[in-house]
Amino acid sequence: MMEAVKAVFRSWDNPRANVYRRMNDIPYDWGTAVNVQSMVFGNSGDTSGTGVAFTRNPATGENALFGEYLINAQGEDVVAGIRTPEKIDHLKEDMPEVYNQFVEIAQKLEDHYRDMQDMEFTIEKGKLYMLQTRNGKRTASAALKIAVDLVEEGKISEEEAVLRVDPKQLDALLHPQFD
Repeated sequence: MMEAVKAVFRSWDNPRANVYRRMNDIPYDWGTAVNVQSMVFGNSGDTSGTGVAFTRNPATGENALFGEYLINAQGEDVVAGIRTPEKIDHLKEDMPEVYNQFVEIAQKLEDHYRDMQDMEFTIEKGKLYMLQTRNGKRTASAALKIAVDLVEEGKISEEEAVLRVDPKQLDALLHPQFD
C-alpha cells in the first residue's frame, strides 16, 4: 500500500501533471493528497450493485436524475458493456429504500455545490455508499438550460450563471445542429 501512496505523490511532478496544472491555473504549492479507505463490494449478490448518475440530464439539462446501475456488479461493469445496465429510476423497484436515500443525497449534493453533480455509488448488501461526486460535464444546450434553471431555483445569481456557461459552448449553439 505504501508504494501506491508514494506513486501518487511522485505523480505530482510528472510532465503531464505539470502541463495540466498550467493549463488549468492550479498552483504547484497546493500539492496533492491520498485517501486510503476500505473498499465496498457491489458484487455481493442481489442486494448489492453499482452505478453512475447525474442530478440532471447532461445532454438536455432536464432537472431529473439521469444514470444507470447494475445489480451484483463492480464499478467498471457499468461502462464496460458486458451487461446492459438499468436506468436509475428502476432502482426504486429493485431497492426502494436505497433509491429514496440516493435521491435525497443527490439533492443535498446539488444544493451544496449549486451545480449539476456527476456521482458514482456502490450498494453493498443493501447499504448505499457514495464514492465520488463532481460537477458534471454537459452539452452546450444543457449548460445554458441548467444555468437558467439554477437562477430560477434561487441557487445561483444571474452573474454567476453567465460565468458558468463557457463562451465556446455559446458559440456552438449559434451554429446549425442535428437532432
